[in-house]
Amino acid sequence: MPTVHLSLPESLYEQLKEIAESMGIQVTDLIKIYIRQGLQGSVQSSGNKDMERRIEVIEENILFLMAMYNQLSALVSETFKKLKEPEIEKIEISE
Repeated sequence: MPTVHLSLPESLYEQLKEIAESMGIQVTDLIKIYIRQGLQGSVQSSGNKDMERRIEVIEENILFLMAMYNQLSALVSETFKKLKEPEIEKIEISE
């Protein structure tokens, strides 16, 4: 995969880092998202509000996916726990 090196002002990097952390992704992934959106023509002169909304939607989607992951993880853990526990049946003997 080709590599691109960027020199960014510290303040810009800190902003990107803040946004990336709030989204639960790495700064490089956030930059890739911005580049992809720019190439698709989604960055416009009034793009700040549009970009903020897109980031909100992405954050909401990530939160939803994280919640689904947590639910599935808990379900799988509970299933494995039940599989590991031997099931004991009581058998009553009548005399």
